[in-house]
Amino acid sequence: MKNMTIMSAAFVLVAAIPVVAVSSSDDKVGFNFFGFGASVQLPSSADDEDSDGISSNVAFDAETRALLKVGDAAKGKEIAANNKCNKCHSENGIAEDPADPNLAGQMASYTYKQLRDYRDQKRDDRSMYKRTKKLSNEDMAHLSAWYASLPVPERMGKASDATLELVNKGDPKRMIKACGSCHGRGGEGGMHDSATLNGMSQEYFVATMEAFKEGDRENDIYSRMRLIAEPLTEAEVTALADFYATQPPAEEE
Repeated sequence: MKNMTIMSAAFVLVAAIPVVAVSSSDDKVGFNFFGFGASVQLPSSADDEDSDGISSNVAFDAETRALLKVGDAAKGKEIAANNKCNKCHSENGIAEDPADPNLAGQMASYTYKQLRDYRDQKRDDRSMYKRTKKLSNEDMAHLSAWYASLPVPERMGKASDATLELVNKGDPKRMIKACGSCHGRGGEGGMHDSATLNGMSQEYFVATMEAFKEGDRENDIYSRMRLIAEPLTEAEVTALADFYATQPPAEEE
């Protein structure tokens, strides 16, 4: 018993000595402890999307929310014209090319985050980086206010019962959250970075979901959209696109 007590005391004394890290990698840290090697698997971060491990530099803190509140739609309209935003998104915020997003009626907080992510190169698009790299945060707040002030395109889509189930209830068995829980039951958008889905073109919706599914778009905080898009089938994505979609503008003759 006396020997066991001495051994226990020695173990406690040794365990109290700081462990020294001798090697590391992105997901593991190796230790050497009195000749005993160990390798510890670090928990993966939800934001291991790029080299600095951050999916977005935007935080909806008091400063950001105060900035969004003073966004001036009139100034945003002028910035949109001067910065050639209308070339792709049109003066009314409804893109002529269904491969481009409609911005009319989009949540100001969502548009602001996307503009920041393009400028910070957290969302990859060379054309949008060129358009945003010289914009200030204030410019982006004004632009976001402008597009939010425009009427949302009319939604033309219909949905099956199965699609409405995904919209309103999700699929707990596949850990798919209901679309409406973040984006609103009617697709009107939610808080902060939850986009308005109403009036989005079918082509853009499908392309966006594919980008999340394949990991080509990584600016969703905590990988939320990637985790939802991954288990959805192609048919389900198409059905959701049809539900939220508007038809592209008619071509002029």
